[in-house]
This record gives sequence, structure tokens and C-alpha cells, in this order.
Amino acid sequence: MDFIAWCDFVLNKLIELSRKDSTVRSVGVDHWQFTEFLLEGEPTILKEDNGSIFHNGIVGAVTNLQDLGLVEQGFQWKVTRTGRTLATDMLPLWWSICQEKLEPEHEQLLHVVNRLSPHSEDSYAWVEGIDEKILTAGLGWSADPLHLESVAKDLEQWGYVSGLFFFGGIQLAATYRGLVWETKQGFTRMSQFLDDLVAEWETTSVDFKRELHLDTADQKAEFIKDVLSLVTTKASGQRWMVIGFDDRSHTYYGAPDQAITQNRIEQILARYTTPCLDVQYNLVDYRSGSVGMLEVLRDPQKLPYRVARSIGDKKRIEQDDIYVRHGSQVEKPSALEEQALIDEGNQARSNP
Repeated sequence: MDFIAWCDFVLNKLIELSRKDSTVRSVGVDHWQFTEFLLEGEPTILKEDNGSIFHNGIVGAVTNLQDLGLVEQGFQWKVTRTGRTLATDMLPLWWSICQEKLEPEHEQLLHVVNRLSPHSEDSYAWVEGIDEKILTAGLGWSADPLHLESVAKDLEQWGYVSGLFFFGGIQLAATYRGLVWETKQGFTRMSQFLDDLVAEWETTSVDFKRELHLDTADQKAEFIKDVLSLVTTKASGQRWMVIGFDDRSHTYYGAPDQAITQNRIEQILARYTTPCLDVQYNLVDYRSGSVGMLEVLRDPQKLPYRVARSIGDKKRIEQDDIYVRHGSQVEKPSALEEQALIDEGNQARSNP
């Protein structure tokens, strides 16, 4: 469990305890009462060699949650309204943190702190302060304590690190905010991108699938038809097939079939499309689990894309078929649409 997950866990445990105990909900809980609650069923954590570390991990998590405004300040720990709202989905908080910009020297120092400060066991995590000499060695900066102190104070003021500044030295530790900023950039961007796609749902350039299987002839035929419609239809922006969302509820359904890979998709498209179209398939992390993202790459010089050979039974597609999308519907083009695709391809080939 990393430190971000540990803090999220502690937040949810504080909420869980407040639901069981009206006094805790009203005035909060102290450190020792909360520790006893956390240790129910896991007494082995408090062995002599790691009991203090576990206690430090609890205090460190709560301190970070307080700094974020998710737990009230004070010795009695009480989750704020914001904390209760975000506990089920931290993505809005992560998104706001990851929108902030840092200068290169701040990024460098943050990276060193985040690499050296966090520690974890299977069921908890904590952060430790890193001394100035270790930080300087990790940075490779010239031995200018004023430079390091200046950058460190900026990060401490912004909440990206916690710091002790004393005569003759500095000690810095990682924070929830700083770890999120460095480790959740890609996740938050992709999650927000997926949320935007889901909000608009299926269009001429986006197709959602609850599941994708490529075992039977009909499954292959339906896939080829859908991909051809995405690549052929003239539309602006990227073209996506998104796998893992329910068609009716528009909510996350589950991770894609592990048998679906870039190589497997390329083999099928090479055999059944002409000219062979290009795609890029990736599994990405989403708030609820993995999502399959198939980007379909359109090359106007290859238009019109067609079925290379017939396949399928109930969902049969025939050689030379062309498919386009009318909104979210996949259909064969009209005579005018087909001629427009031929003209677009001819023009692209004549003006490469």
C-alpha cells in the first residue's frame, strides 16, 4: 500500500467509525481510539519493532488529510464535509492538484523527496524526513544551501513537501499533495478524458463497448464493421473504440478480455481490411478499473477502406463492403457518400 492509498484508507476508516459511533461523528476521535479501531482483526501490526512506525503512519496520514481540508484541525479527528464528499472518489481533488504548474527546479527537488521519503508495508505506509546532505547528493546541485532552502520553502509553502528548517540544516518529507502531483498526472488526465467521452457518449467518432471478444466469425465481423465505420467516416478529432462501459447505464462495467492485444487486433485487421488500417490499442487505468482504448488512425490517402474478404454468419460482412457512422449507427454509405469518400481519397493521393 503506497502513502496515497494509505491516506485514502485512513479517511474512509474515520468515516466508517463515525457511522458506528455518534460521539465520534459529533466531536471526532483521538489517536488512540482510532488506532484501536484500525487494529481490530490485525493485532500483529503492533509488534515491538514496528508499532511506533504504524502510529507515525496514522499521524502522518491524518496530518496530510488535515492539510487538504478533509479532516478538521485539532487533536480530535473529525472528517469535514469536503472529506466525506471526496472519500468515494478522490479524482476531483487529484485533478485540481495536477493542474498546478511547477518550475523545473521545484520538480527536481520534489522528485528526490518523493523517491526517498515514502515507505510502506502491505497494510500501511508512512513518510520519513530526508536530511539536507542526502537531498543535495540526490539532486546533484552545487553545494549552495541557500538555493536548496529557497526551493524547499516554496514547495513547503505550497504543500508539496513538509519541512523542518533549522540552523544548519533542512529536513523534508513527502506529502499527499506532492505525491499526487508527481504520480497521478497521467491517471487524472485519462480519467477526465474518459469522463468527457462518456458524457457525450457515442458519436460519429466514438464507439463504446461493454465487452470485446474476437473468437468467433460473427465477433470478428462485427468488430471489423465497427472499426471500418470509425476510420471511414469524415469527422474531426481522434477516433476511439472504448471497451469496458455498459451500453445502457453508461457506467463502468469491467476490464477488457486479456486476450485482446495490439498484435491480435492487427492480425485480424490485416486479414480483413483493405487497405489495412492502423490502430493503437492500450489498457489504461480508470477510477473503477482498467479500460481498453483503441484509437483508429485515419489516412485519407487510403480511402475508401473496405472489407478485404467476407466473414461471419448472422452478422456477415461481404468483400468490398464500406461502412460509415451516422451518429452512433453503423451503415453502408449512400451512393453520394461513397463517391465523396472516393473523391477524398483521390485528392489526398494526388496531393500527398
